Amino acid sequence: MIEETTAAADLADTYAATALAQLGRVVELQRDAIAAGGAAIAGALASGGILHAYGTGHSRSVALELVARAGGLIPTNLLAIKDLVLWGDRPPESIRDPKLERESGVAEAVLGLHDVRAGDVMVIASNSGLNPAIVEMARLVRDRSVPVIAIGSVEHSRTMASRDASGTSLFDNADVVVDTLTPAGDAVVPLPSGGYACGTSTLSAVLAAQLLVARAIEELERKGVHIPVYRSMNTSGADAPNAEAERAWAGRLRPVEA
Repeated sequence: MIEETTAAADLADTYAATALAQLGRVVELQRDAIAAGGAAIAGALASGGILHAYGTGHSRSVALELVARAGGLIPTNLLAIKDLVLWGDRPPESIRDPKLERESGVAEAVLGLHDVRAGDVMVIASNSGLNPAIVEMARLVRDRSVPVIAIGSVEHSRTMASRDASGTSLFDNADVVVDTLTPAGDAVVPLPSGGYACGTSTLSAVLAAQLLVARAIEELERKGVHIPVYRSMNTSGADAPNAEAERAWAGRLRPVEA
């Protein structure tokens, strides 16, 4: 039992050290990309635009990190495949297949449920950046003159062929690429029995998302433009000011379900 506990602690320590080192490299090596992405977000918001965020699979959590959360910018809107059920007319069973993101046409259907227009900006998160639901979204919104900021693993993308008919990846169709520096396959802790466990893609991507917000706010402050941020809805008196601030973008922000 002592040996098993020690081995488990070693694996945990290995993951912690590896993940923290990766986060540090993102902060240092992606500084210019994050500054460019923050400037793009600030430019859109300063002109009355919206920050849209989109991701599939586990990258949905990265998109959600940018939308309707405490300390986050208020003019933000979440796009997700589940919108086909929540806001569209598809039955729930139609989106239960986890491989749905590999199908062409999904992005167009999701985009059709939202008001995304020139002057806005979109962050698209995907570790691999290779599935049609991601690649097509990037192309579609850029066709609307909406800049795309991609967050994901460039290394992973380079090791696999695109599943999109264009043969391109998210990173080929983005205006700004923030590389999470996640290794191919995501998992980083070697197991004694073989293989790897414990992914880092979400950690790095969420850090990148929050750094983009920080850079955008810095740029907005420099421009003298005030864009409100959300107060935690779990603090006293936050609901009213949050709702009042949202009214400035009424009709363009989809509510995020509980």
